[in-house]
Amino acid sequence: MSDELLHIEGLNVAFETASGSFEAVKKLNLTLKRGEILAIVGESGSGKSVSMKALGRLLGPNSRVTAAEVRYSATDQTVDLLKCSEQELRALRSSSLAYVFQEPMSALHPLITCGEQVAEAIQAHRDLSKKEVRKEVEQLFAEMKLPEPTSVYDAYPHELSGGQRQRIMIALALCNDPDLLIADEPTTALDTVLQRTVIELLTESCRKRSTGLILISHDIDLVKDHSDSCLVMYRGDMMEYGPTRDVVSTPKNPYTKALIKCRPNYRNRDFVLPTVDRLLIQEGETLKELDYEQKTLPPRELSEQSVCTIKDLELSYPGKRNHKALKGLNFDIQQGETLGIVGESGSGKSTLAKVVIRLLHADKGAIEFQFGWEGLKRKEYASKVQMIFQDPFSSLNPNLTVGETITEVLKVHNICAKGKRKEYVAELLEEVGLNASDAEKYPHEFSGGQRQRISIARALAVEPAMIICDESVAALDVSVQAQVLNLLKKIQRDRDLSYLFITHDLHVVSYISDRILVLKEGEIVELSKTETIMEAPESEYSKTLFAGVIEE
Repeated sequence: MSDELLHIEGLNVAFETASGSFEAVKKLNLTLKRGEILAIVGESGSGKSVSMKALGRLLGPNSRVTAAEVRYSATDQTVDLLKCSEQELRALRSSSLAYVFQEPMSALHPLITCGEQVAEAIQAHRDLSKKEVRKEVEQLFAEMKLPEPTSVYDAYPHELSGGQRQRIMIALALCNDPDLLIADEPTTALDTVLQRTVIELLTESCRKRSTGLILISHDIDLVKDHSDSCLVMYRGDMMEYGPTRDVVSTPKNPYTKALIKCRPNYRNRDFVLPTVDRLLIQEGETLKELDYEQKTLPPRELSEQSVCTIKDLELSYPGKRNHKALKGLNFDIQQGETLGIVGESGSGKSTLAKVVIRLLHADKGAIEFQFGWEGLKRKEYASKVQMIFQDPFSSLNPNLTVGETITEVLKVHNICAKGKRKEYVAELLEEVGLNASDAEKYPHEFSGGQRQRISIARALAVEPAMIICDESVAALDVSVQAQVLNLLKKIQRDRDLSYLFITHDLHVVSYISDRILVLKEGEIVELSKTETIMEAPESEYSKTLFAGVIEE
Protein backbone atom coordinates (compact mmCIF):
# COMPACT_ATOMS: atom_id res chain seq x y z
CA MET A 1 0.00 0.00 0.00
CA SER A 2 1.38 3.40 -1.04
CA ASP A 3 2.33 5.94 1.64
CA GLU A 4 0.65 8.64 -0.43
CA LEU A 5 -2.99 9.28 0.53
CA LEU A 6 -4.00 12.31 -1.54
CA HIS A 7 -2.40 13.97 -4.55
CA ILE A 8 -3.95 17.10 -6.08
CA GLU A 9 -2.58 18.55 -9.28
CA GLY A 10 -3.93 21.73 -10.86
CA LEU A 11 -7.26 22.00 -9.00
CA ASN A 12 -9.45 24.86 -10.23
CA VAL A 13 -12.84 25.86 -8.83
CA ALA A 14 -15.07 28.50 -10.41
CA PHE A 15 -18.62 29.68 -9.70
CA GLU A 16 -21.07 30.95 -12.29
CA THR A 17 -22.79 34.09 -11.01
CA ALA A 18 -25.13 36.69 -12.49
CA SER A 19 -22.13 38.94 -13.14
CA GLY A 20 -20.03 36.20 -14.76
CA SER A 21 -17.60 33.47 -13.77
CA PHE A 22 -15.66 33.82 -10.51
CA GLU A 23 -12.46 31.83 -9.94
CA ALA A 24 -12.36 30.72 -6.30
CA VAL A 25 -9.39 28.32 -6.50
CA LYS A 26 -6.58 28.43 -9.08
CA LYS A 27 -4.09 25.66 -9.86
CA LEU A 28 -3.88 24.14 -6.38
CA ASN A 29 -1.25 21.44 -5.90
CA LEU A 30 -0.64 19.36 -2.78
CA THR A 31 0.32 15.89 -1.59
CA LEU A 32 -0.75 14.34 1.72
CA LYS A 33 0.76 11.19 3.22
CA ARG A 34 -1.03 8.73 5.51
CA GLY A 35 -1.02 10.01 9.08
CA GLU A 36 0.23 13.45 7.99
CA ILE A 37 -1.42 16.63 9.31
CA LEU A 38 -1.71 19.47 6.79
CA ALA A 39 -2.88 22.94 7.83
CA ILE A 40 -4.51 25.18 5.21
CA VAL A 41 -4.61 28.80 6.36
CA GLY A 42 -5.75 32.11 4.91
CA GLU A 43 -8.46 34.75 5.15
CA SER A 44 -12.11 34.33 4.19
CA GLY A 45 -12.42 34.04 0.43
CA SER A 46 -8.98 32.50 0.06
CA GLY A 47 -10.42 29.20 -1.19
CA LYS A 48 -9.61 27.00 1.83
CA SER A 49 -13.04 25.48 2.41
CA VAL A 50 -14.09 25.58 -1.24
CA SER A 51 -11.08 23.51 -2.37
CA MET A 52 -11.68 20.84 0.26
CA LYS A 53 -15.44 20.66 -0.35
CA ALA A 54 -14.65 20.20 -4.02
CA LEU A 55 -12.88 16.92 -3.15
CA GLY A 56 -16.14 15.41 -1.92
CA ARG A 57 -18.25 17.18 -4.58
CA LEU A 58 -20.08 19.10 -1.88
CA LEU A 59 -20.34 22.37 -3.84
CA GLY A 60 -23.52 23.73 -5.40
CA PRO A 61 -24.74 23.28 -8.99
CA ASN A 62 -23.28 26.65 -10.05
CA SER A 63 -19.73 25.39 -9.38
CA ARG A 64 -17.27 24.17 -11.99
CA VAL A 65 -14.41 21.98 -10.73
CA THR A 66 -11.52 20.90 -12.94
CA ALA A 67 -8.09 19.40 -12.29
CA ALA A 68 -5.33 17.48 -13.99
CA GLU A 69 -5.73 14.86 -11.27
CA VAL A 70 -7.18 14.39 -7.79
CA ARG A 71 -5.81 10.98 -6.84
CA TYR A 72 -7.11 9.50 -3.60
CA SER A 73 -5.64 6.23 -2.32
CA ALA A 74 -8.09 4.72 0.15
CA THR A 75 -7.36 1.49 2.04
CA ASP A 76 -8.53 -0.82 -0.76
CA GLN A 77 -8.61 1.35 -3.89
CA THR A 78 -7.17 4.35 -5.71
CA VAL A 79 -9.58 6.71 -7.49
CA ASP A 80 -9.71 10.12 -9.09
CA LEU A 81 -12.28 11.91 -6.90
CA LEU A 82 -13.45 14.13 -9.76
CA LYS A 83 -13.91 11.27 -12.23
CA CYS A 84 -15.22 8.40 -10.12
CA SER A 85 -18.92 7.50 -10.22
CA GLU A 86 -21.43 8.98 -7.78
CA GLN A 87 -21.89 5.54 -6.23
CA GLU A 88 -18.13 5.16 -5.62
CA LEU A 89 -17.93 8.67 -4.19
CA ARG A 90 -20.92 8.08 -1.89
CA ALA A 91 -19.21 4.97 -0.51
CA LEU A 92 -16.01 6.93 0.12
CA ARG A 93 -17.81 9.85 1.78
CA SER A 94 -19.59 7.56 4.19
CA SER A 95 -16.56 5.60 5.36
CA SER A 96 -13.14 6.63 4.06
CA LEU A 97 -13.48 10.41 3.59
CA ALA A 98 -14.87 12.31 6.60
CA TYR A 99 -15.56 15.95 7.45
CA VAL A 100 -15.78 17.93 10.71
CA PHE A 101 -17.63 21.19 10.11
CA GLN A 102 -17.30 24.53 11.88
CA GLU A 103 -20.64 24.71 13.71
CA PRO A 104 -21.54 21.41 15.43
CA MET A 105 -24.98 22.60 16.56
CA SER A 106 -26.14 22.92 12.94
CA ALA A 107 -24.31 19.73 11.85
CA LEU A 108 -25.89 17.51 14.53
CA HIS A 109 -29.56 16.45 14.41
CA PRO A 110 -31.36 18.24 17.27
CA LEU A 111 -33.97 15.49 17.78
CA ILE A 112 -31.61 12.49 17.98
CA THR A 113 -29.36 11.76 20.96
CA CYS A 114 -25.63 12.21 20.43
CA GLY A 115 -24.92 8.52 20.96
CA GLU A 116 -27.57 7.40 18.47
CA GLN A 117 -26.13 9.69 15.78
CA VAL A 118 -22.69 8.09 16.09
CA ALA A 119 -24.21 4.60 16.43
CA GLU A 120 -26.18 5.11 13.20
CA ALA A 121 -22.94 5.79 11.29
CA ILE A 122 -21.33 2.63 12.68
CA GLN A 123 -24.35 0.39 12.00
CA ALA A 124 -24.47 1.57 8.38
CA HIS A 125 -21.05 0.03 7.70
CA ARG A 126 -20.51 -2.78 10.20
CA ASP A 127 -22.53 -5.78 11.30
CA LEU A 128 -22.55 -5.28 15.08
CA SER A 129 -25.22 -5.81 17.73
CA LYS A 130 -26.78 -2.79 19.44
CA LYS A 131 -24.90 -3.64 22.60
CA GLU A 132 -21.56 -3.80 20.77
CA VAL A 133 -22.26 -0.53 18.96
CA ARG A 134 -23.16 1.28 22.19
CA LYS A 135 -19.98 -0.01 23.84
CA GLU A 136 -17.88 1.20 20.92
CA VAL A 137 -19.55 4.64 20.92
CA GLU A 138 -18.99 5.05 24.65
CA GLN A 139 -15.33 4.07 24.18
CA LEU A 140 -15.05 6.73 21.48
CA PHE A 141 -16.63 9.32 23.81
CA ALA A 142 -14.14 8.33 26.51
CA GLU A 143 -11.29 8.77 24.01
CA MET A 144 -12.68 12.26 23.29
CA LYS A 145 -12.46 12.91 27.06
CA LEU A 146 -16.18 13.57 27.35
CA PRO A 147 -17.42 13.41 30.96
CA GLU A 148 -19.64 10.42 31.80
CA PRO A 149 -19.79 8.84 28.29
CA THR A 150 -22.91 6.85 29.24
CA SER A 151 -24.83 10.04 30.06
CA VAL A 152 -23.49 11.83 26.98
CA TYR A 153 -24.72 8.93 24.81
CA ASP A 154 -28.31 9.66 25.91
CA ALA A 155 -27.96 13.46 25.81
CA TYR A 156 -29.31 15.69 23.02
CA PRO A 157 -26.96 18.23 21.34
CA HIS A 158 -28.56 21.23 23.07
CA GLU A 159 -27.76 19.70 26.46
CA LEU A 160 -24.01 19.84 25.82
CA SER A 161 -21.54 22.71 25.65
CA GLY A 162 -19.97 23.89 22.38
CA GLY A 163 -16.73 22.07 23.13
CA GLN A 164 -18.55 18.85 23.96
CA ARG A 165 -20.62 19.05 20.76
CA GLN A 166 -17.45 19.52 18.72
CA ARG A 167 -15.97 16.41 20.34
CA ILE A 168 -19.14 14.50 19.38
CA MET A 169 -18.55 15.62 15.78
CA ILE A 170 -14.96 14.36 15.91
CA ALA A 171 -16.15 11.02 17.31
CA LEU A 172 -18.74 10.82 14.51
CA ALA A 173 -16.07 11.50 11.89
CA LEU A 174 -13.63 8.95 13.34
CA CYS A 175 -16.10 6.15 14.19
CA ASN A 176 -15.36 4.18 11.01
CA ASP A 177 -11.59 4.85 10.99
CA PRO A 178 -11.48 7.04 7.84
CA ASP A 179 -8.34 7.34 5.75
CA LEU A 180 -8.78 11.13 5.41
CA LEU A 181 -10.41 13.63 7.76
CA ILE A 182 -11.03 17.25 6.75
CA ALA A 183 -11.68 19.58 9.72
CA ASP A 184 -13.05 22.98 8.65
CA GLU A 185 -12.46 25.63 11.35
CA PRO A 186 -13.27 23.10 14.13
CA THR A 187 -12.41 25.44 17.04
CA THR A 188 -13.49 28.94 15.91
CA ALA A 189 -16.18 29.50 18.55
CA LEU A 190 -14.35 27.79 21.44
CA ASP A 191 -12.38 29.34 24.27
CA THR A 192 -8.59 29.02 24.35
CA VAL A 193 -8.47 26.05 26.72
CA LEU A 194 -11.11 24.16 24.73
CA GLN A 195 -9.33 25.03 21.48
CA ARG A 196 -6.17 23.37 22.72
CA THR A 197 -8.12 20.36 24.03
CA VAL A 198 -10.09 19.82 20.81
CA ILE A 199 -7.08 20.30 18.51
CA GLU A 200 -4.96 17.93 20.61
CA LEU A 201 -7.73 15.31 20.67
CA LEU A 202 -8.21 15.63 16.94
CA THR A 203 -4.52 15.34 16.06
CA GLU A 204 -3.77 12.57 18.58
CA SER A 205 -6.74 10.49 17.40
CA CYS A 206 -5.72 10.87 13.75
CA ARG A 207 -2.10 9.94 14.43
CA LYS A 208 -3.27 6.91 16.43
CA ARG A 209 -5.29 5.70 13.42
CA SER A 210 -2.76 6.83 10.74
CA THR A 211 -5.55 9.04 9.41
CA GLY A 212 -4.51 11.89 7.16
CA LEU A 213 -5.82 15.20 8.54
CA ILE A 214 -6.40 18.46 6.67
CA LEU A 215 -6.94 21.23 9.21
CA ILE A 216 -8.53 24.41 7.81
CA SER A 217 -8.09 27.59 9.85
CA HIS A 218 -7.74 31.36 9.54
CA ASP A 219 -5.54 31.34 12.66
CA ILE A 220 -1.94 30.41 11.87
CA ASP A 221 -1.03 30.58 15.58
CA LEU A 222 -3.51 27.83 16.38
CA VAL A 223 -2.24 25.31 13.83
CA LYS A 224 1.50 25.96 14.01
CA ASP A 225 2.09 23.49 16.85
CA HIS A 226 -0.33 20.84 15.58
CA SER A 227 0.55 20.29 11.92
CA ASP A 228 3.38 18.79 9.91
CA SER A 229 2.97 20.93 6.82
CA CYS A 230 1.24 24.21 6.05
CA LEU A 231 -0.35 25.62 2.90
CA VAL A 232 -1.13 29.35 2.80
CA MET A 233 -3.85 30.57 0.40
CA TYR A 234 -4.87 34.06 -0.73
CA ARG A 235 -7.74 34.83 -3.13
CA GLY A 236 -7.67 31.31 -4.54
CA ASP A 237 -3.92 31.17 -5.09
CA MET A 238 -1.39 29.04 -3.25
CA MET A 239 1.06 31.45 -1.64
CA GLU A 240 3.35 29.14 0.31
CA TYR A 241 3.57 25.41 1.00
CA GLY A 242 6.06 23.50 3.13
CA PRO A 243 6.92 22.21 6.61
CA THR A 244 4.93 24.20 9.17
CA ARG A 245 7.99 25.13 11.24
CA ASP A 246 9.60 26.72 8.15
CA VAL A 247 6.45 28.50 6.96
CA VAL A 248 5.84 30.06 10.40
CA SER A 249 9.40 30.82 11.52
CA THR A 250 10.90 31.86 8.16
CA PRO A 251 8.04 32.75 5.79
CA LYS A 252 9.15 33.49 2.23
CA ASN A 253 5.93 34.77 0.68
CA PRO A 254 4.91 38.43 1.34
CA TYR A 255 1.34 37.37 2.16
CA THR A 256 2.43 34.84 4.81
CA LYS A 257 4.62 37.52 6.40
CA ALA A 258 1.69 39.97 6.38
CA LEU A 259 -0.68 37.40 7.89
CA ILE A 260 1.70 36.85 10.82
CA LYS A 261 2.34 40.58 11.34
CA CYS A 262 -1.40 41.36 11.61
CA ARG A 263 -1.89 39.15 14.68
CA PRO A 264 -2.51 41.16 17.87
CA ASN A 265 -0.47 40.35 20.96
CA TYR A 266 0.66 41.77 24.24
CA ARG A 267 3.97 43.06 22.90
CA ASN A 268 2.42 45.34 20.23
CA ARG A 269 -0.40 46.73 22.36
CA ASP A 270 1.02 50.28 22.17
CA PHE A 271 0.93 50.26 18.35
CA VAL A 272 -1.66 50.44 15.59
CA LEU A 273 -2.06 46.95 14.16
CA PRO A 274 -1.00 46.58 10.52
CA THR A 275 -3.50 45.09 8.06
CA VAL A 276 -2.85 43.08 4.91
CA ASP A 277 -3.79 45.97 2.59
CA ARG A 278 -1.23 48.21 4.33
CA LEU A 279 1.54 45.61 4.03
CA LEU A 280 1.01 44.37 0.46
CA ILE A 281 0.31 45.63 -3.02
CA GLN A 282 -0.79 43.59 -6.02
CA GLU A 283 1.16 44.30 -9.19
CA GLY A 284 -0.27 42.14 -11.96
CA GLU A 285 -0.15 38.60 -10.61
CA THR A 286 2.61 39.40 -8.10
CA LEU A 287 2.25 40.46 -4.46
CA LYS A 288 4.89 42.89 -3.25
CA GLU A 289 5.67 44.11 0.25
CA LEU A 290 5.08 47.76 1.08
CA ASP A 291 7.25 49.80 3.37
CA TYR A 292 5.22 49.92 6.57
CA GLU A 293 6.06 52.35 9.32
CA GLN A 294 4.74 51.13 12.65
CA LYS A 295 2.53 53.78 14.21
CA THR A 296 2.55 54.32 17.95
CA LEU A 297 -0.83 54.86 19.59
CA PRO A 298 -1.26 58.27 21.25
CA PRO A 299 -0.71 58.13 25.03
CA ARG A 300 -3.90 57.73 27.05
CA GLU A 301 -4.37 58.51 30.72
CA LEU A 302 -7.15 56.68 32.51
CA SER A 303 -9.49 58.49 34.83
CA GLU A 304 -9.63 57.32 38.44
CA GLN A 305 -13.38 57.77 38.31
CA SER A 306 -15.42 54.56 37.99
CA VAL A 307 -18.24 54.40 35.48
CA CYS A 308 -19.63 51.20 36.95
CA THR A 309 -19.12 49.33 40.23
CA ILE A 310 -20.22 45.70 40.66
CA LYS A 311 -20.95 44.70 44.27
CA ASP A 312 -21.51 41.13 45.56
CA LEU A 313 -23.20 40.07 42.32
CA GLU A 314 -24.80 36.60 42.37
CA LEU A 315 -27.01 34.77 39.90
CA SER A 316 -28.38 31.22 39.65
CA TYR A 317 -30.27 29.77 36.70
CA PRO A 318 -33.67 28.22 37.42
CA GLY A 319 -33.66 24.44 37.63
CA LYS A 320 -30.00 24.16 38.53
CA ARG A 321 -29.88 23.58 42.25
CA ASN A 322 -26.81 24.74 44.13
CA HIS A 323 -25.28 25.93 40.87
CA LYS A 324 -24.48 29.61 40.75
CA ALA A 325 -23.50 31.15 37.43
CA LEU A 326 -22.06 34.18 39.24
CA LYS A 327 -20.70 34.02 42.78
CA GLY A 328 -20.24 37.25 44.71
CA LEU A 329 -18.45 39.32 42.04
CA ASN A 330 -16.85 42.61 43.07
CA PHE A 331 -15.04 44.92 40.63
CA ASP A 332 -15.31 48.28 38.93
CA ILE A 333 -14.94 49.68 35.40
CA GLN A 334 -13.11 52.97 35.12
CA GLN A 335 -13.92 55.88 32.84
CA GLY A 336 -12.24 55.35 29.45
CA GLU A 337 -10.93 51.90 30.41
CA THR A 338 -11.08 48.57 28.59
CA LEU A 339 -11.66 45.79 31.09
CA GLY A 340 -11.06 42.40 29.48
CA ILE A 341 -13.08 39.41 30.74
CA VAL A 342 -11.61 35.95 30.05
CA GLY A 343 -12.31 32.40 31.17
CA GLU A 344 -13.36 29.01 29.86
CA SER A 345 -16.84 28.25 28.49
CA GLY A 346 -19.26 28.21 31.41
CA SER A 347 -17.15 30.59 33.50
CA GLY A 348 -19.91 33.23 33.51
CA LYS A 349 -18.52 35.76 31.00
CA SER A 350 -21.64 36.16 28.85
CA THR A 351 -23.93 35.83 31.89
CA LEU A 352 -22.13 38.78 33.47
CA ALA A 353 -22.56 40.81 30.27
CA LYS A 354 -26.29 40.06 30.20
CA VAL A 355 -26.67 41.19 33.80
CA VAL A 356 -24.85 44.46 33.13
CA ILE A 357 -26.94 45.13 30.00
CA ARG A 358 -30.12 44.17 31.95
CA LEU A 359 -31.08 41.16 29.86
CA LEU A 360 -30.85 39.16 33.11
CA HIS A 361 -31.54 40.21 36.68
CA ALA A 362 -29.12 39.23 39.45
CA ASP A 363 -30.40 37.35 42.50
CA LYS A 364 -28.23 39.41 44.83
CA GLY A 365 -25.85 42.32 44.71
CA ALA A 366 -25.91 45.63 42.91
CA ILE A 367 -24.58 47.48 39.89
CA GLU A 368 -23.88 51.07 40.83
CA PHE A 369 -23.14 53.82 38.31
CA GLN A 370 -21.24 57.01 38.90
CA PHE A 371 -23.90 58.95 37.04
CA GLY A 372 -26.90 57.53 38.87
CA TRP A 373 -28.32 55.30 36.12
CA GLU A 374 -29.63 52.66 38.51
CA GLY A 375 -33.15 54.04 38.47
CA LEU A 376 -33.37 54.50 34.71
CA LYS A 377 -36.00 52.66 32.72
CA ARG A 378 -34.93 50.10 30.10
CA LYS A 379 -34.95 52.49 27.13
CA GLU A 380 -33.10 55.25 28.98
CA TYR A 381 -30.57 52.75 30.31
CA ALA A 382 -29.91 51.48 26.76
CA SER A 383 -28.79 54.98 25.79
CA LYS A 384 -26.00 54.72 28.38
CA VAL A 385 -24.90 51.09 27.96
CA GLN A 386 -24.77 49.39 24.54
CA MET A 387 -23.69 45.95 23.33
CA ILE A 388 -21.84 44.67 20.25
CA PHE A 389 -22.50 40.99 19.59
CA GLN A 390 -20.31 38.24 18.12
CA ASP A 391 -22.23 37.66 14.89
CA PRO A 392 -23.17 40.99 13.27
CA PHE A 393 -25.17 39.32 10.50
CA SER A 394 -27.67 37.76 12.90
CA SER A 395 -27.88 40.94 14.98
CA LEU A 396 -28.79 43.13 11.98
CA ASN A 397 -32.25 43.06 10.40
CA PRO A 398 -31.76 41.68 6.85
CA ASN A 399 -34.86 43.51 5.61
CA LEU A 400 -33.65 46.98 6.60
CA THR A 401 -30.97 49.03 4.90
CA VAL A 402 -28.03 50.16 7.02
CA GLY A 403 -29.47 53.67 7.09
CA GLU A 404 -32.86 52.39 8.25
CA THR A 405 -31.21 50.22 10.94
CA ILE A 406 -29.39 53.17 12.50
CA THR A 407 -32.30 55.60 11.97
CA GLU A 408 -34.57 53.18 13.86
CA VAL A 409 -32.31 53.61 16.91
CA LEU A 410 -32.47 57.41 16.57
CA LYS A 411 -36.28 57.30 16.42
CA VAL A 412 -36.64 55.05 19.48
CA HIS A 413 -34.37 57.26 21.57
CA ASN A 414 -35.61 60.52 20.00
CA ILE A 415 -32.09 61.53 19.01
CA CYS A 416 -31.42 64.24 16.43
CA ALA A 417 -34.08 66.24 14.59
CA LYS A 418 -35.88 64.29 11.86
CA GLY A 419 -34.44 66.45 9.07
CA LYS A 420 -30.87 65.92 10.25
CA ARG A 421 -30.90 62.18 10.86
CA LYS A 422 -29.65 61.26 7.38
CA GLU A 423 -26.65 63.53 7.87
CA TYR A 424 -26.00 62.06 11.34
CA VAL A 425 -26.14 58.50 9.98
CA ALA A 426 -23.62 59.48 7.29
CA GLU A 427 -21.29 60.90 9.97
CA LEU A 428 -21.54 57.69 12.02
CA LEU A 429 -20.76 55.49 9.02
CA GLU A 430 -17.74 57.62 8.11
CA GLU A 431 -16.54 57.49 11.74
CA VAL A 432 -16.40 53.68 11.59
CA GLY A 433 -14.60 53.66 8.24
CA LEU A 434 -17.55 53.18 5.87
CA ASN A 435 -19.01 55.51 3.23
CA ALA A 436 -22.12 57.65 3.54
CA SER A 437 -23.51 55.87 0.45
CA ASP A 438 -23.43 52.56 2.36
CA ALA A 439 -26.59 53.70 4.16
CA GLU A 440 -28.60 52.57 1.10
CA LYS A 441 -27.25 49.00 1.16
CA TYR A 442 -28.50 45.88 2.99
CA PRO A 443 -26.45 43.78 5.47
CA HIS A 444 -25.91 40.91 2.99
CA GLU A 445 -24.05 43.31 0.68
CA PHE A 446 -21.20 43.70 3.18
CA SER A 447 -18.33 41.55 4.40
CA GLY A 448 -18.16 40.28 8.01
CA GLY A 449 -15.80 43.06 9.06
CA GLN A 450 -17.97 45.73 7.44
CA ARG A 451 -21.09 44.36 9.14
CA GLN A 452 -19.29 44.58 12.48
CA ARG A 453 -18.51 48.25 11.71
CA ILE A 454 -22.23 48.79 11.10
CA SER A 455 -22.99 47.23 14.51
CA ILE A 456 -20.45 49.59 16.09
CA ALA A 457 -22.04 52.59 14.35
CA ARG A 458 -25.46 51.53 15.62
CA ALA A 459 -24.10 51.25 19.19
CA LEU A 460 -22.48 54.70 18.92
CA ALA A 461 -25.68 56.32 17.65
CA VAL A 462 -27.01 56.88 21.19
CA GLU A 463 -23.64 58.21 22.44
CA PRO A 464 -23.24 55.64 25.24
CA ALA A 465 -20.73 55.91 28.06
CA MET A 466 -20.02 52.16 28.08
CA ILE A 467 -20.08 49.42 25.41
CA ILE A 468 -20.04 45.69 26.09
CA CYS A 469 -18.18 43.77 23.36
CA ASP A 470 -19.18 40.10 23.57
CA GLU A 471 -16.78 38.10 21.36
CA SER A 472 -17.10 40.94 18.84
CA VAL A 473 -14.01 39.97 16.80
CA ALA A 474 -14.08 36.18 17.34
CA ALA A 475 -15.37 35.21 13.90
CA LEU A 476 -13.22 37.66 11.91
CA ASP A 477 -10.10 36.98 9.88
CA VAL A 478 -6.86 38.21 11.37
CA SER A 479 -6.56 41.23 9.06
CA VAL A 480 -10.22 42.26 9.46
CA GLN A 481 -9.86 41.64 13.19
CA ALA A 482 -6.94 44.08 13.22
CA GLN A 483 -9.07 46.71 11.44
CA VAL A 484 -11.89 46.40 14.00
CA LEU A 485 -9.51 46.47 17.00
CA ASN A 486 -7.83 49.60 15.62
CA LEU A 487 -11.26 51.16 15.15
CA LEU A 488 -12.39 50.32 18.70
CA LYS A 489 -9.24 51.88 20.15
CA LYS A 490 -9.65 55.03 18.04
CA ILE A 491 -13.31 55.47 19.01
CA GLN A 492 -12.44 54.94 22.66
CA ARG A 493 -9.87 57.74 22.57
CA ASP A 494 -12.15 60.08 20.63
CA ARG A 495 -15.22 59.51 22.82
CA ASP A 496 -13.66 58.56 26.18
CA LEU A 497 -15.65 55.30 26.15
CA SER A 498 -15.42 52.42 28.61
CA TYR A 499 -15.39 48.86 27.22
CA LEU A 500 -16.29 45.59 28.91
CA PHE A 501 -14.49 43.33 26.45
CA ILE A 502 -15.38 39.62 26.56
CA THR A 503 -13.31 37.21 24.49
CA HIS A 504 -11.80 33.73 24.44
CA ASP A 505 -8.85 34.99 22.36
CA LEU A 506 -6.01 35.73 24.78
CA HIS A 507 -3.91 37.46 22.12
CA VAL A 508 -6.77 39.90 21.50
CA VAL A 509 -7.50 40.55 25.18
CA SER A 510 -3.83 41.18 25.97
CA TYR A 511 -3.68 43.70 23.10
CA ILE A 512 -6.80 45.75 23.81
CA SER A 513 -7.26 45.61 27.60
CA ASP A 514 -6.01 47.94 30.30
CA ARG A 515 -6.92 45.39 32.97
CA ILE A 516 -7.92 41.74 32.72
CA LEU A 517 -10.45 39.93 34.91
CA VAL A 518 -10.17 36.12 34.94
CA LEU A 519 -13.36 34.17 35.69
CA LYS A 520 -13.65 30.51 36.59
CA GLU A 521 -16.96 28.83 37.42
CA GLY A 522 -18.57 32.19 38.23
CA GLU A 523 -15.81 33.44 40.53
CA ILE A 524 -13.07 36.02 40.05
CA VAL A 525 -9.75 34.20 40.05
CA GLU A 526 -7.62 37.24 39.32
CA LEU A 527 -8.02 40.92 38.43
CA SER A 528 -4.86 42.84 37.48
CA LYS A 529 -3.36 45.27 35.02
CA THR A 530 -2.60 43.62 31.69
CA GLU A 531 1.16 44.01 32.21
CA THR A 532 0.95 42.27 35.58
CA ILE A 533 -1.18 39.35 34.50
CA MET A 534 0.92 38.76 31.37
CA GLU A 535 4.30 38.98 33.09
CA ALA A 536 3.55 37.61 36.55
CA PRO A 537 0.12 35.97 36.91
CA GLU A 538 -0.63 35.10 40.53
CA SER A 539 -3.10 32.21 40.31
CA GLU A 540 -2.28 28.78 38.92
CA TYR A 541 -5.37 28.96 36.74
CA SER A 542 -4.19 32.21 35.11
CA LYS A 543 -0.74 30.72 34.55
CA THR A 544 -2.32 27.75 32.76
CA LEU A 545 -4.73 29.93 30.78
CA PHE A 546 -2.09 32.35 29.52
CA ALA A 547 0.76 29.83 29.21
CA GLY A 548 0.74 29.65 25.40
CA VAL A 549 0.53 33.44 24.98
CA ILE A 550 3.24 34.26 27.54
CA GLU A 551 5.73 31.78 26.04
CA GLU A 552 5.55 33.27 22.51
